Amino acid sequence: MNLNLKDKVVIVTGASSGIGLETAKALLAEGARVLGVSRDMAPVRDLAAHARWRTYEVDLGEKGAGEAAADTALKAFGRIDVLFNNAGICPTRGGFLDVSDEDWAQTLNVNLMGYVRMARAVIPTMLAQKRGVLIHCGSEAGRMPHPLLPDYSTSKAAIALLSKALAREFTSKGIRSNVVAPAHIRTELWDRPGGFLHALAERYGTTIDGAVDAFLAESRLPAGRLGTARDVAMAVLYLASDLSEFISGDVINIDGGVIPTT
Repeated sequence: MNLNLKDKVVIVTGASSGIGLETAKALLAEGARVLGVSRDMAPVRDLAAHARWRTYEVDLGEKGAGEAAADTALKAFGRIDVLFNNAGICPTRGGFLDVSDEDWAQTLNVNLMGYVRMARAVIPTMLAQKRGVLIHCGSEAGRMPHPLLPDYSTSKAAIALLSKALAREFTSKGIRSNVVAPAHIRTELWDRPGGFLHALAERYGTTIDGAVDAFLAESRLPAGRLGTARDVAMAVLYLASDLSEFISGDVINIDGGVIPTT
C-alpha cells in the first residue's frame, strides 16, 4: 500500500530514541523529509547520510523552542506537512505524595507545554498551506493512570484534550489533529536504570525479566507481549497519510487489546 508520504516534510520531536527514532526511520523509508528534534541528537548521527534527514537540538521545555524548530524545518525543506509531537519525560515516582510542585511543573512543562509550543509554531504555516497533520503521542496512562506515574499520567490526559481542541478549531481549515495512545511499549524509558521496569522489579521482588512476566500477567494483556516502537510508528505513518483524511480529533489506542472500548 502506498502511503504517498514521499517528499512530505515531517517534524518528529523526541527523535533520538524509542518511538520517535523508529518513526523517523519509517518515514525516511517512505521517502519523507524529516527534521528530528531532541535535546541531544548525538545518538543518531548514523542517519546523517540521509539527504532527507536534518536534526535540531533544543529543549522543548524552553520558551521559543517550538518556533526555532519550525524555522529550522522551513529553512531546510520549505514547508511543514506533519508534526509528530512525541518528546517527553516519564519520571517514575513512589506515589502521588512523593511528587513535589517542582516535579509537577517540570513534567507538565515538557509533556504538555512542549506539545503546545510545537503546535503553535507549525499551525500558521499549515494554515497558509491550507493543509497539515498534527499527531500527538499520548498514553494509556492518560485514561488508566498508574500509581507510579501520577504527573506523567495527568500530562497525557491533558494531551488528549489539547488534540481535541485543535481538531475542533482547525479541521475545517485543513489541519487534522489526532493522538496515538501507546500502552505497554518497551522502550529505553522502561529499561533505563531507575526506569519503570526497575521500579516494577523492586515492587514484585524479582528480576527485570521476571518483572515483565509479572506485569503481563497482572495487566492481562491480550496480545501476550509488550509492544514495540515500530508498532506505534506504523500507526503514526497511517495518521500522517491521506489514507486517514477523515480522522480528526480521535485517539488511536496501540495497546495489545488491553483498553476497554467503552
